[in-house]
Amino acid sequence: MEEYNRDREWVTKVLTYEQDTEMRCRRAEARGIEQGIEQGIEQGMDRLGSLVGLLLDAGRLDDARRASEDAAYRDMLLAEFGLGDDADRSKRC
Repeated sequence: MEEYNRDREWVTKVLTYEQDTEMRCRRAEARGIEQGIEQGIEQGMDRLGSLVGLLLDAGRLDDARRASEDAAYRDMLLAEFGLGDDADRSKRC
């Protein structure tokens, strides 16, 4: 009976450790996802700010207005000025 109780205690400790480890991993993953989202938003805002600045410098006010409303047009302008997703990736590598 003592052996059974020792085995039971060991199983409980192992399960508790595994559950704790899994919970810590999930929290770390959630924090990583949250940080990634925040970084993505910040990068997107930086790209949009750069685009608007370039359009204003070029006197393209109508394009700036349209870019604020039309995502496809904004993407086209980002590519035109070399501010597309590919430009961000090349800076990271």
